[in-house]
Amino acid sequence: MTEIAAASDRTDHVRLAPVGLGRWAAVLARGAMRGDVIELASCFTRSPERRAAFCEEFGIPRSAASYDELLADETIEGVIITTPNDTHADLVIAALDAGKAVYVDKPIAHTLDDALAIRAAVERTGQVFAVGHSARRLAGSRVMRRWIEDGALGAVSLAEANFSNERGLELTPQTWRWYADKSPGGTLIQLGVHHADNLQYLLGPVAQVSAHARRLHTAAEVPDAVMCILEFRSGALGYLGCGWASPGIYQIRLQGTRQNLLYDLDFTHWDASDQADDWSTLVSQAYRQPERSEVALPRTDMFREQLDEFALAIRGEAKVEVGVDEAIRALAVVHAALESSRRDGVAVALAPLLG
Repeated sequence: MTEIAAASDRTDHVRLAPVGLGRWAAVLARGAMRGDVIELASCFTRSPERRAAFCEEFGIPRSAASYDELLADETIEGVIITTPNDTHADLVIAALDAGKAVYVDKPIAHTLDDALAIRAAVERTGQVFAVGHSARRLAGSRVMRRWIEDGALGAVSLAEANFSNERGLELTPQTWRWYADKSPGGTLIQLGVHHADNLQYLLGPVAQVSAHARRLHTAAEVPDAVMCILEFRSGALGYLGCGWASPGIYQIRLQGTRQNLLYDLDFTHWDASDQADDWSTLVSQAYRQPERSEVALPRTDMFREQLDEFALAIRGEAKVEVGVDEAIRALAVVHAALESSRRDGVAVALAPLLG
């Protein structure tokens, strides 16, 4: 945070290019423009009309007619990839091999094989690589982590997390999220993967997962209701739930020997990450305390902060917080849960999945 703040008056902006110019590319572009570190210097998607519209909306001076053209542009220092999950590996590896730094939105990939191939490319090229697990940067997550580290919470035995919304009800065969081979786990890989990272950020590595996934209310191939029990290496237990057939929910609850914490964010304000803290609450309740107390939350801007960090890491002025290893561990929770569900809830260990 200090490094990013110190760079706010810089004139030598880091030149990045969005790849895949859909809704999420626009959300991240707005985040980048709220800072003073990044210049969006080019962009690429296959549609010339979309490229032109994106350039006009965000004041981008030019676009590339092909991905190869973008990667050959020596002025571009890194790419921001927000394409469908099943395309991540090819685009990421090509960019790394072309000497570009890469920020890819979560999940790192749709399969563990693709994720491990990305890891090999990161190790081979030595390029800066970041994955968009930005939710750990929300003020509630940061404060909960601090309470754990300074002992205010005590020892945590149970954690509960839920991230759900209604978007499964909006799926059609024209959207890639409809298909199980492109979005395995549906709501779990799109929403639950955030908490797979959050809970490991807070409580350390997950050792094994038991889960049940169901397709109840959506017509798509993917599940819209998933419940997972996580066993952490520490011995703590966690519940991770996610759904795709209800109004939005984003919550984390931690139960400690000294206090409990409950974090709640109004999902309707998720995209405007500079305002999310205005729509969040964190409350504590100490042992034998009859009433809950509200905990103050500092201002954060998860999308801007993560993109600024990525850009500064390219210049050697920051270190990426969520890289290939953290992202693979979150994805492994997803695939362990899906395998457990296929086996009627039998616990599945993460270690064999991590490569």
